[in-house]
Amino acid sequence: MRYYLILLTLFWLSAAQLQAAPLPVEHFANLPDVSRLALSPSGTKLCAIVRIDVGETNGTGIQVTDLSTSKKDFVLFSDNSKYFIGNARWKDDTTLLVETWYPSKRDTWTGLSQARYETRELRLLIINTQTGEVSSPFKKSYLKKYKVLPNVLSRVVDTLPNDPDHILMSIPGLYRNYAWYPVVTKVNIKNQMNKTLKKSEERVFGWGTDQQGRIRSSYSRVDEIITSRVKDIKTGEWRELWPYAIFSDDEVEILGFDKDPNIVYISAYQNNFKAIFKVDLRDKDLNRELVYSEPNYDVSGYLVHSLKDDRVLGIGSAQETGTKFIDPEFKALQESIDRALTASRNFIYSITKDENKYLVYSTGPKESGSYYLGTRSPASLKAVAYRYNKLVPDVLSDVERIEYQSRDGQTIEGYLTVPRGAKPENLPTLMFPHGGPMARDSNSFDAMAQFFANRGYAVLQMNFRGSAGQGIEFRNSGLKKWGKEMQDDIEDGALALIKRGITDPERICIVGASYGGYAALMGVVKTPDRYQCSISINGVSNVFDLVKDNRSFRSDYNVVDEQIGNDNKTLREISPVNFPEKVKVPVLLIHGVLDRQVDVKHSQQMHEALKAAGKNVTYIEQDGEDHYLSNEVTRVQAYQAMADFLGQYLPVDN
Repeated sequence: MRYYLILLTLFWLSAAQLQAAPLPVEHFANLPDVSRLALSPSGTKLCAIVRIDVGETNGTGIQVTDLSTSKKDFVLFSDNSKYFIGNARWKDDTTLLVETWYPSKRDTWTGLSQARYETRELRLLIINTQTGEVSSPFKKSYLKKYKVLPNVLSRVVDTLPNDPDHILMSIPGLYRNYAWYPVVTKVNIKNQMNKTLKKSEERVFGWGTDQQGRIRSSYSRVDEIITSRVKDIKTGEWRELWPYAIFSDDEVEILGFDKDPNIVYISAYQNNFKAIFKVDLRDKDLNRELVYSEPNYDVSGYLVHSLKDDRVLGIGSAQETGTKFIDPEFKALQESIDRALTASRNFIYSITKDENKYLVYSTGPKESGSYYLGTRSPASLKAVAYRYNKLVPDVLSDVERIEYQSRDGQTIEGYLTVPRGAKPENLPTLMFPHGGPMARDSNSFDAMAQFFANRGYAVLQMNFRGSAGQGIEFRNSGLKKWGKEMQDDIEDGALALIKRGITDPERICIVGASYGGYAALMGVVKTPDRYQCSISINGVSNVFDLVKDNRSFRSDYNVVDEQIGNDNKTLREISPVNFPEKVKVPVLLIHGVLDRQVDVKHSQQMHEALKAAGKNVTYIEQDGEDHYLSNEVTRVQAYQAMADFLGQYLPVDN
């Protein structure tokens, strides 16, 4: 099949329009111009989350386009102060299900007691795109039964595509009028009537359905043991399957069912790496048939089902390889698109009910995100949106995958971004560890790394031990290694770049957000002579407080204890807030007041400690900002502050 790429000039800049470096801060710091496109089941409508900046109207909206008439309507707008728009998906050709969230501070039932905590509220909105009506799934009278309102009221278990009036949602059940273990309720999207289909059960934290809309799976957790259950469609009995201890290679996650309700797909480890298998529940031995695996990397993904007949088409993956199809026709389609778009990872998704139309999202190290609308008959593929209109490939910097050895012989994978047009020699360099820390960086577009490179800095993003995606042994090698070997892996990346002549040893800064912010602070505590400055965005400074707060709020604190540790003396020893006297270089702290992942007190404490020790510290506390820099105004402020700080303390020109 031959595909013709029609690159619309609306979404591309000509070579004559490309601006000389450095580009305006806003090019990188603004929220995406367009994101999260989705086709309605019939393919007649297209929804997208769009950035709005017209006069005094600034924020994020959901735009719906009628593809037959090209008429566009906005069905929802947020100025990103009262709430944020998370995601939107179609229930049918008229109805959108929109996930929203906002930070709050209120009474919360923690699973241990009632208390007042800072939390995040998640809500689902139901939008009729024809009338413009926006409603909640639940009547106020229905929610009055809770003494403390649940903070999560957004989880859709099944959109029930063959039922025009209902969806299935998971919401907390009741225990003494408090939110407790989840129930599954059938919600009428037209009149807000609710019917409980599955009552809550002790220690059951999640429910799943099969392709016929029946509640068929669940998972429970008791201490460190997690167990999956599957309901037998003949007997109605629940079978306990695949119990495993946290952080063990016995881990199994149920992804969903095939058209045949006896075929279940799971994620499990094989030879140290996660892979996707299918299991016939009629097989007494539950033998696993390998569906998809990647050498040297974990496979994490979700099932892509056909709206036409419910069969599994493939695995939607967040890995470097894009979507992996099982269906032969879609596999051929994927291969043809990959041949056409060779410089990017290409994700086919949002396939219509007749399986003729689909969307493709393409991204890569120098591809900030392009969306294409495709048809199988007649064969066509055309660009419909660019995620960042001004960040086209010609203005972005090259990214190279590298490997280096840590001091104890561990191989560390990294991604090196070198300023466009610069020789990789004696460059000012930023060590840029990711957050998580059980996350990973990959050879994909990163707005902040590209921003730094556009300012003239080489940027190294490394997957230090404990990172996800490279097998269970590598992930578990980071357990209880905060501030220790995990920190050494970052410094060893700097040493490797110095040895290769890429990095000027006298011009290195360490920058990070969340756990990466912790590493940025710990780096200038543990190795004060290695770096010339440090930038921490929403970073952890007091590990003792982090673990202590988790213990008071969650009943599964043993997970965090296993990951970080529970020895109070050690927790204090790996907390940079306790060692301000060791810091020799300027430090920039940026923290959002509405951060619900890492409390703002971490940067407040670090600021006070450094200031009391007479150190060079700048602290920017951002009202209205959360953990993810979701508010565009303060996001731009943060990027500008980092640019100014680096310009002063790590100038590009010698």
